[in-house]
Amino acid sequence: MTNDQLQKLENWLETRWVKPAYAGGLLLGLSVFFFASATNTMAGWLYVISGVSFALLAIAAILPARSISPLQVRRRPISPVSAGDDLCIELELINPLPQPKTLLQVRDILPETLGTPAREAIAAIPPRSSHRWLYYQKA
Repeated sequence: MTNDQLQKLENWLETRWVKPAYAGGLLLGLSVFFFASATNTMAGWLYVISGVSFALLAIAAILPARSISPLQVRRRPISPVSAGDDLCIELELINPLPQPKTLLQVRDILPETLGTPAREAIAAIPPRSSHRWLYYQKA
């Protein structure tokens, strides 16, 4: 796979499901390697290692998407500004569930002309409440 094809695959996965981390790709490669080695040598312990690794990958692929799917994100209207002024951008993350949502990283993807995407780590959003994120970006 070329680098361009890999980038397209990552973008497709990120918009439709979850984007794999480097460690996830590394674990996938090792799992395939252990499975191929187990098939070649017929060693049971290699089957166990590859099976546990594939199970961890499946859990790691399903749980993040399932965890954040009920969250709602609402962007407040952005007031008009002139070039060079600061944009005031406000996002509200709403947790409608009776359980708190913990350890989230939010990334607001803006047009490339406005700069790099803003990020914030959120420790917890209490049950049935919201978290307001306000930040400024140069226009």
